[in-house]
Amino acid sequence: MINFKLKNIDEIIPAGQDPNQTLSWFWLTDGELWLDFKNDIIYEYSDEAIHYFGSKSTSYNDYYLVRFIEDFTEIFGKISENILERFYTLTEDLKKFKTESKNWLDIHDIDENENTDFYFDEYYKLVSWIDERKLSSGHLIGGPNLFFFRRNDKIKIIWETEYILENGISLWTAKDGFCEMNYHDFVNEIKLFGENFFNKMDEQIALALSKDFKNIQIDKQRLVEEHKERKEDFWSAFTMLTQESNIKTNWTGIEQIYNSIKKEIR
Repeated sequence: MINFKLKNIDEIIPAGQDPNQTLSWFWLTDGELWLDFKNDIIYEYSDEAIHYFGSKSTSYNDYYLVRFIEDFTEIFGKISENILERFYTLTEDLKKFKTESKNWLDIHDIDENENTDFYFDEYYKLVSWIDERKLSSGHLIGGPNLFFFRRNDKIKIIWETEYILENGISLWTAKDGFCEMNYHDFVNEIKLFGENFFNKMDEQIALALSKDFKNIQIDKQRLVEEHKERKEDFWSAFTMLTQESNIKTNWTGIEQIYNSIKKEIR
């Protein structure tokens, strides 16, 4: 499901300008990333986009993998939490739900006689269960958004990938879509990724320790320490996927707001 390829250590571009170039654990995670969901590959650039950019050496997301890991692990606690069956059903047409909610806010936003702050607060409470389960790619031009919704032993993954460049070219190969899978299979895929990634980073660190970087500044002792810390942080976050979530969403409050909106927009 989660695929990656680290760059060769000799191909990694250090931070800064000569003679003040530096390397750290962050930079050593430079590589390619793509997610494979059956017939859809997320983070794969279209042939037209690759031709347009010209200098791209890969068809996949080419960035520091640590950014993906940090953003993804941050929402593990929310991913592990069950959502109400009613809201899980709403994910069948997530765009419709988000559009209706935004339209409701817009109606009240233009009424000068109303307390719009109240409606903003209600709106953000209403969509919070979506935003808290979103993996965004704000560091990428037209970066995809992925959403993860668990209901007991199944999880639905929804992606928004359709982005058109100014010249009319579709940036990504994948269209907006979703897949549903067994939750424990999903967790095992995350585990497999973690094992593979840190095994490869073990090799990357070993190479860095043995390499003469000449004028490039690198704190090799700190490199070893941070590698250990990053590994511990990942597996600590991973346990949130395997245990009952201690995060408790106020589903009653969200449902009350949703019921109120449904009455207004009938």
